[in-house]
Amino acid sequence: MSSDNVSTPRRRPSSGGYARGEEQRARLIEAALKVFGEEGYERASTRKIAQEAGVRPPALQYYFDSKEGLSRACGEYIVEQAMQLLHAPLELASSLSRQAPPEAALTTLCDLLDALVDASLFSKATPERARFSARTRTEDSPASAVMREHLSSPIADIATRLVAQVLGCEPGDEVRLRTGLILGQLSAVQPFHSTTLERLGWSDADGKRREKIKAAMRAHTRGALGITTI
Repeated sequence: MSSDNVSTPRRRPSSGGYARGEEQRARLIEAALKVFGEEGYERASTRKIAQEAGVRPPALQYYFDSKEGLSRACGEYIVEQAMQLLHAPLELASSLSRQAPPEAALTTLCDLLDALVDASLFSKATPERARFSARTRTEDSPASAVMREHLSSPIADIATRLVAQVLGCEPGDEVRLRTGLILGQLSAVQPFHSTTLERLGWSDADGKRREKIKAAMRAHTRGALGITTI
């Protein structure tokens, strides 16, 4: 029987083993982020993930039931980490009155994009997580479904409503298309691509350089929406 189909009885850890259990679970998630990111969901093996985490293969089934459960847990982990940075700006954006003027909607949209830039550049400190997130955008996996439902789709919905308010119309196909193009700018900073840094002659994208990225994205957003007077 392959390691992906390990069947062992599940036991609850004693109260004294709770901290160790949480540590093992966290190690498995970190290892899975690395292996899934490098090999993709289908090719990654639970045996390799367990080996990377320094635990025995049955531990994976104990904590996550299966490779599918581990993938979902990785997606939930990425969502949780992202929301620590995005919760406040998303709340502000979603709470903007639908009667707010276009100027307010545009400012709110740009503020949300600024926060998304910060969240994207934050991932450079954790390349395994950045690689895993990039992988989920190009494959179908339990993690990608979790991240679409709880992260990318809510962001897109809020941004679409803001774009519609800026344009003074209903969120139809054209609005969704424009929103997709606006959010697509973030692909350049997820994480900030090394070739882009090389072309700019930058060693990193921090401080004033990050502000330049945000200013350029704001200008592109205004252009994509045909805004010249707001």
